[in-house]
Amino acid sequence: MASKPEIPLKSVKTTSKVELSEKHLQALQKRSHLSEDEIRSTFEDFHSMASSGQLSLEEFTKLWSETSPPTRANDPESNHVTKRLFAFFDRDHSGKVDFNEFILASVLMAPGAPTQKLALLFVLCDFNSDGFLSIEEIEHMYLITKAGEDVLDQKEYEAFKTHLKTIFPTYDVKKDGKMSQKEFRNLCTNDDTFKRLVA
Repeated sequence: MASKPEIPLKSVKTTSKVELSEKHLQALQKRSHLSEDEIRSTFEDFHSMASSGQLSLEEFTKLWSETSPPTRANDPESNHVTKRLFAFFDRDHSGKVDFNEFILASVLMAPGAPTQKLALLFVLCDFNSDGFLSIEEIEHMYLITKAGEDVLDQKEYEAFKTHLKTIFPTYDVKKDGKMSQKEFRNLCTNDDTFKRLVA
């Protein structure tokens, strides 16, 4: 599995402050659909707690509760939510989450347009970075979208996998055993099960 690129940080000697480079700010804007001000504001909060550029679970939980949408932050089960999010976004199992991972988690869990979430889900599930999604990668999408729930319903998950295997050939237009971003978008906007999943 290809390692996920991290957002490099650069030191600005005149202020001894760590900042996002313009190049990576633009990359985050494209991937998250957030404004420059929203990204910079979140980065300031992030950096105030993670001078090394990474957050521990404890730091992640505290910052998530302060910056996530009210519908999530005020949820009595929010600790379970953050632990599961942390475990998923800690892709290399280092026990740390970087800013890039944190802001994408925030976007994914926030209320928003399905199209925005679909683009982000595609990137997150494309583990081998080949620009396509296999059935196995789409199965993992289910786990990502259910990260906000305290307990995974195994029976529901198995039903989802069965449904996916049934309808995958219909949306795999090229019949190559994988889905392009366009095919994936068609699946999620036309199939009732997927529409509910990404709503």
